[in-house]
Amino acid sequence: MRRDSSEGLRDAVRRFQWFYTQHVWAPHELVEQSALSPTEWRVLFAVMHAGTTIAAELSRTLQINTGYLSRMLNEFERSGLIRRTPFAGDARSHRVSLTLAGESALAATSTRMRNNVSMALESMTPDESSKLVASMEVVEKLLTLPLETPCVRLRGPRPGDFGWIVEREAEFATGGPAAKQAREMRAAKVVADFLTAPDPTRNACWIAEKEGVSVGAALLICAPASADARIAIVFVDADAERKGIGHRLLEACEEFAIEAGYERLGCVPDLQHELVEPLLRGCGFQERNETDAVLQKYLK
Repeated sequence: MRRDSSEGLRDAVRRFQWFYTQHVWAPHELVEQSALSPTEWRVLFAVMHAGTTIAAELSRTLQINTGYLSRMLNEFERSGLIRRTPFAGDARSHRVSLTLAGESALAATSTRMRNNVSMALESMTPDESSKLVASMEVVEKLLTLPLETPCVRLRGPRPGDFGWIVEREAEFATGGPAAKQAREMRAAKVVADFLTAPDPTRNACWIAEKEGVSVGAALLICAPASADARIAIVFVDADAERKGIGHRLLEACEEFAIEAGYERLGCVPDLQHELVEPLLRGCGFQERNETDAVLQKYLK
């Protein structure tokens, strides 16, 4: 019953999002008129609102993999949309800000958005406008995480993380020592394939971190001789499973797969156990056909 309630609430929020975008032009619709992706527009708008920021802050705010963000910023700099200057507080970091060209592009977009919102509100009476503002404040309050909620962020892998992933995978195995060893060997092979991939830009890994402690991970690899991406490893520690971390890891996999041009995102059969399968289905993964139990999701 609780799962049904959660899925119903998620569907209601998505319906509202779709309803809103039908009435008010949204930034992500720029993708239809531009070579930039929705994620790239998110980053540019974040830089615009911050004025000047650093890449680490963008990564934390937008929950974007640091390696992927770095490649994106490099392209923005080559296109003349942003500039990067040394950050006095950390020699390894750079301040990121918009160039005049970048400001002009986003200023025009912001003006179009404001005009579109104004057109949508023109037919409202003052009383209706007041009710709308009050309702939006309630929605914003309910969807904002409480300050006391531990902050969870996704980051790229660091030295030692892959060993931790293999260790945790072994601990999740059900059964005796033989089952744990088999799962540990499988995880070690996945990590080895990931680290020795001929094109590492086609693979990705995220570590979910809460208050500085690693609590989950996802590892995506390119399926051999195909246009598919596979989720080879995904897990969340038991004490963090109800924090939405698993969904965030799967969403990061899907976002990366879309940006990388994959046609489908699937998972390896070994992952479809009682802990992961409900999470996959909740994120829109389905069987390939009636006889194939492998869960996957079409991206195009």
